[in-house]
Amino acid sequence: MTPSPPAAAAPQPRLQRRLRALLLALALPLALLLPAVEARAISEAEALRKLEVVTVFVITDAGLQPLPIPRDRTLVLPLYLERARAERELASLRAANPGLQPRLVPLPLTVANERVIAMRGQLREGWTLVAPLVPRSADLDQARALLRSQGVSEERLRGALTVPVFFTRPFLTVRSPEGVRAVFFLSYDDLRDALARLPKGSTAAPQPQVADLTAVLRDIVSAKTDGFLFHPTRETLLLQKGQRRATTPVPPPPPPPPAR
Repeated sequence: MTPSPPAAAAPQPRLQRRLRALLLALALPLALLLPAVEARAISEAEALRKLEVVTVFVITDAGLQPLPIPRDRTLVLPLYLERARAERELASLRAANPGLQPRLVPLPLTVANERVIAMRGQLREGWTLVAPLVPRSADLDQARALLRSQGVSEERLRGALTVPVFFTRPFLTVRSPEGVRAVFFLSYDDLRDALARLPKGSTAAPQPQVADLTAVLRDIVSAKTDGFLFHPTRETLLLQKGQRRATTPVPPPPPPPPAR
């Protein structure tokens, strides 16, 4: 049976505050952030591992150490979902600090989470580290437009959507090694491309929906079956393509034609 999609409306305020901590400080134990559920198909850790197909971009120093931004006694380490946005921030940092030599490093979101955990363990007393995910502005705009079209008020929109996740009702599904899975997208363009590839038929077309990542993670953990996956982001697919090119041996040149 196909699991029912998560509601597009914002989560309850108290739960929203708890779950948003996952996005602002990925190192916090999920057991403290998610509601207790008697029967779970997967654990919180397994739900987070589904995000390994999501690439984030981190600004580091020349030695590849992340460069968080100090704000009072808080260090802010943005995790950019869009390379172009990260490159703009990198250019601004280079212009303001010519001797710093910062770099841009792509990491799976799961690996970035591990780095944040390690960094938090090294902080001096009284300091905190937050690592917000920074989505594409175009995806945020599209998500808000979708919710407005579904009757969500401006008051409910404010602060209710941090990292949008797109899906459809009914769900688009794919056949994975573990079985049929419903798909979540972190990019509206990816969802639109998937819809365009659907065969034309008599059934009604799936309708785009959106929810915050915190609500999606909550529903994945509370579902009675493990029936969801995240579509790899375009940045992930581009990196994988580049890695395959780098590891593919170059064929030898053809032999010269025989002399006449």
